Amino acid sequence: MAEVLRPKEFVEEYCIRSLVCCFSGGRSSLVMTHYVLSELEDVEIDKFVVFVDTGVMLPDAVQFVKEVAETYGWNLKILHPKIDFWTYAKRYGTPSIKRRWCCKLLKLQPIFDFIKSLPPQRAEVLGFRADEVERRQKKPVVWYRRKTRAWVYYPIKSWTKKDVIDYIKRHNLPEPPWYKLGLKETCLCGAYAHKKEWLIIKAHYPELFEKFVELDKERQKWGRTAFYDHGPVSAQDLAKQKTLLEVAPKNA
Repeated sequence: MAEVLRPKEFVEEYCIRSLVCCFSGGRSSLVMTHYVLSELEDVEIDKFVVFVDTGVMLPDAVQFVKEVAETYGWNLKILHPKIDFWTYAKRYGTPSIKRRWCCKLLKLQPIFDFIKSLPPQRAEVLGFRADEVERRQKKPVVWYRRKTRAWVYYPIKSWTKKDVIDYIKRHNLPEPPWYKLGLKETCLCGAYAHKKEWLIIKAHYPELFEKFVELDKERQKWGRTAFYDHGPVSAQDLAKQKTLLEVAPKNA
């Protein structure tokens, strides 16, 4: 992997006093957090790991994040949004790729509020990779976010998916359990989920799936579906389809 600005160099060059690693529970943010905090183990600055419980997370995501933070001695802060996902979604529908209100209201705002409460110079550290989303390729490794008056640092921007997986294996990091099910996102806002993922959620997280069915019913009272950009399939349609676990139960 190509080297970028290493954590110690970043902290020294920008005179950082408060550093916040954003840990979503996914592979990249897991690796980023472990890498940065390992590099800064002996550096005396305020170090935090934040996880935002948006209210629509995979049921085992919070527990996984807590267990990982406890294992490595990370200073974990679990944040919550002021707005309730389900109430907002009943009125406006679930987010879509073009209407990602969830990211701003549920995830970013709690992080921004927390960062602004810390003494400067402060930094927000993210596990973005250049091979994930094209728009992130345009951002430099370090840039300044005026809204929080904090530096934003991408320590693994030059890494690839293979680099991330290799790091997990090399350091024996715990694998997020939902990857084995075919799920990559811990926050199920609906913006990127497709039919296959919803059936996985229906099979393994039936209580959470039922909430989306009820949400769909509320939206259809107004002649609308809960989902945007997902074709004609609604949560109620998916509820009628049998999953592999229902067709061939594990204990059968």
